[in-house]
Formats: sequence, C-alpha cells, structure tokens
Amino acid sequence: MLVYVINKNGNPLMPCKPAKARKLLRDEKAKIVNQSPFTIKLQWDCEENVQPITLGIDKGSHHTGLCNVGNGKILLSGIINHRTDIKDKMTARRGNRCQRRTRKWYRPKRFLNRATSKRSGRLPPSLFANADEVIRVVRQIPLPLSSCVVEDVQVDIARLNNPDLTGTEYQQSNRLDENLRIATLMRDKYQCVSCGKKKVQLQAHHLVPQSQGGKDTIKNLITLCQQCHKKVHQGQITLEVDGVSGFKDQIAQRTMQGKTYLYQALSQVAPLLSVFGYQTSIRRKSLSLPKEHDVDALCIATLNNQINQLIEYHRDNFYTIKFRPRQTRRRYHDLPRKGKGRVPYQVNAELDGFRKGSLVRVKDKWTKQINSIYSNGRLAFARVKGEPGSARPSDCQLLLRGQTVVWNYSV
Repeated sequence: MLVYVINKNGNPLMPCKPAKARKLLRDEKAKIVNQSPFTIKLQWDCEENVQPITLGIDKGSHHTGLCNVGNGKILLSGIINHRTDIKDKMTARRGNRCQRRTRKWYRPKRFLNRATSKRSGRLPPSLFANADEVIRVVRQIPLPLSSCVVEDVQVDIARLNNPDLTGTEYQQSNRLDENLRIATLMRDKYQCVSCGKKKVQLQAHHLVPQSQGGKDTIKNLITLCQQCHKKVHQGQITLEVDGVSGFKDQIAQRTMQGKTYLYQALSQVAPLLSVFGYQTSIRRKSLSLPKEHDVDALCIATLNNQINQLIEYHRDNFYTIKFRPRQTRRRYHDLPRKGKGRVPYQVNAELDGFRKGSLVRVKDKWTKQINSIYSNGRLAFARVKGEPGSARPSDCQLLLRGQTVVWNYSV
C-alpha cells in the first residue's frame, strides 16, 4: 500500500511508503487531508520534482478500469462502478410530472418549451453522468499525471479490408489480424452462424480457404464456434452462406457516446492519447493476463511504452469507486399508504450534525459511510459481515462530510 502526497500548494507529488508518512505525521510536518485514498499534505514549501506517470482508462458503460503507471510499477488502479439508475429515475420523474400536470387542470398548456433539450452538443442525462463520473475520478487522483491514454473503439474500420502487417505486433504471419477477427465476431453478434450458440469460444472461419487464394477480408470471414469450425474442416457440415460485406451496414460501431465531451475534459488534465481495443487485446494476450478492467487499463497505459518494460500486475493499490447522489428533490413516495395518505420520501435528513453520505469512524475502529438515518435515532451503514450495520451518533466521529465519490480500498 502507498500513501499519496500533495505539497503545501495542493499539487500532487510522488507517493511514499506508510513508514515515511507516519514519521511526517508524528513530527507534525504533514496532515491528513483524505482517508481514501489515504493522502497527506506537507506543511512546508518543497520542490515539485516528479517522475512521468501515465494513466490508462478502459472506458465502459457499466464499469471503467483505471491504472496509473510510473517508475516501472502500478501506483494506483481501480474500477469505477457507474450509476445505472439515472434513466429509471428520469422515467419515474417524467411520469410524476405528467400526473401533476393532469391534476393542475387550471394551468394553461405550454408548447415548444424544449429549447434546452435541442441545443447543439447536448447529451442525455445518463450519458452525461457516465462521462462526467470518469472526469470527476481522474481529477481526484492524487498523482502528478503526465499523460492519459484512453481506449477509443474496439475495431479500426479503415483497416478491415487491408490488414497490412506493420510493426512488431503482427510478426506472426500465420495468425489472423486481431482487428479483423473481433470485427467479424461483432458483425455476427457474437454467435455461431451454424448452431447459434453464444457465450462460447468463437473463431473466424475463411469461406474460401487461404490455400485456395482466400483473403483476410471481412467478406471472406464468418463466425463459428470451436465444434462447428472443426466439423466444417472435416466435411461434416456444409455452410450455405455467403460472406457479408459492408461492415458499417451490418452493425453500428460501438463508439463511446459522449466521448467528445470526455476527451475535451481529459485533455485539460493531461495530454491525451487514444488506442484501439484490438491493440489492447493483443497486448493482454501476449502478457497472458486475465480479462479484467484494470488489466486492460494497464495494457492501455503501457501500450506506447518506448522502454518496452514489463510491469508486474498486482492489486496492492486497488480501489473500487462508486457514486451516490448528494440530495434528492423528491418529496413523496409514488403510492399512498392506507390510513396515512401520501408519505414523505425522506423524513430524517440530518441527525446531530450527521447527514447521508458522510464518512464517519465508528467506535474508533470502523470507517463507514452513512446510507440512511433511522427514526429511532441511529445512523445506518452498508451491511458487512462482522461490522456494525447501525450506530448511535455518540459513537461516531465525523471524518468527511457528504462524499459523492466513494473510494473503497480493496485488498
């Protein structure tokens, strides 16, 4: 585990070991500014001599992998768990407002009042939140970032029909180009065209064999599972299909929606580079690493490594990052209760100075985040085996107030 350091001006420095951090805190030369990731702030002016650190980002719709590489090792890695409740909440709010407008029969009708939703460059709330969550996390990383590398899209469409072998990544001439293989699987929706199986090992089959002059093009390839592929070559199955051309006409390229906004914001933090997903796949397979989001982020960060230094994969400084809303404007539950009518949605907003989302230390032993406030005067936390699920305010010490980005250290 590493302890992250910022100077007196708030600029991040290189991390240090816990022993050195304890000595600085004991001599009152530093103070704690963040619990997770554990960060200290120096109390004197010092030089900002730092080493280059590269941040790799494996962007996804539900999970995003992060990996910070510097000095030949992993300094910080993690997985962002994106919020998936925004669309449902927007749908519920739209229904409640529609009912409200129906009850307010005396209010005149309004039309053409959607100018905000039609403005140029606008993103839907769910897509905007997905990209903004990555930006917020990157800005909170307590490391001096020198560059940022993002995985752009999974395939390079311009090279589908002309996979020229260049560089060291295509030295094995007997293997199919990874960019073309993934594109074939994407076109056929990741299922065998013979038996229709999914979630099995899939292979790209040449309709016209290479021994008979068949080419490595998207039109000459088709997706088969391992068993069907073997039966085709043994003559047990005859495929009555033709190759499909026009890759753009068959599927929509899985580009990241909202990436223009994401790239503009990340370029303000550090110089931005982009790579393709098939390059990440080649790098991961060459290193024999498992398929994980932080592993892909490590491969992305080291893909353009000029020194070609192998970095050992570990999770010593691994964090799971999640988000929680700061507040809600919802007043009542959707359905009334018998004998009570419309029930308020949030009754206990604050208790003895503690609010939902605040980070507290319970009985000088556990660090917990307040998820709810019970009417019996207790603070509720996430249920973890061996740890308290609730506590009295007198047993809690406030550490950080109202955290919307939650960093959890994972061993």
